[in-house]
Amino acid sequence: MFMFLKDMAMESILYPKKIALGAGIVGGIAGGAVMYGIMSMLMTQIGMGANCFAIIMGLITGQSYENALYPGMTAHFLTSIAIGVAFGAIINVKKLQIRGFGKGIGLGVATGVIAFAVIFVPIAMTVLPAHMMDLMKMMPTSGNPGMPGKGMSGDSVNQAGMANQKMDEKMKMEEMNKMMMEKAQQLFPMILAGSLVSHVAFGAALGTVVTPLVKRSSERSGR
Repeated sequence: MFMFLKDMAMESILYPKKIALGAGIVGGIAGGAVMYGIMSMLMTQIGMGANCFAIIMGLITGQSYENALYPGMTAHFLTSIAIGVAFGAIINVKKLQIRGFGKGIGLGVATGVIAFAVIFVPIAMTVLPAHMMDLMKMMPTSGNPGMPGKGMSGDSVNQAGMANQKMDEKMKMEEMNKMMMEKAQQLFPMILAGSLVSHVAFGAALGTVVTPLVKRSSERSGR
């Protein structure tokens, strides 16, 4: 009976709930920074630019291309903080309380994978492809037929010539759209795989940061 009560005491919560939630917030920010860095490297590697991850996030929130960067970054880190808070609440459950780095990182990685499945995959399967197309159309490129030409004089072009030019531009635009759609379909699996890796890294960073914070609190409390 004594040993049973001793084991129950050892299973008591090692740290206050507010400490776990606060550590989760800090860990969420750290994990978000790691994830952003990995996604930036991926986007650069596939030729879309380091900040395209944040821009796509901004487009998803309804921002224009020109104004999407900072709202996208804000949305990313707010989501990271929310996941961190959820992680802090999870590790306040007796059976899931963190006693060492192994369990902390393991729970963090599990949280990252769950976030990938619950948050990113539904977005990737619904709104992401369309916004990738929008981004590819809006990115400044020298050969984009959708950009209006400058320096053309309407007085020097007859009506038939203008009609032919519009037809050519329409055909070029349709061809460009087809090419961009094919490219987006080719890039999508890479983005999906890269996002999974970045979510795993997010979780590992989350657990790595949270573990010493809650352990320090438990040591101060003398448990």
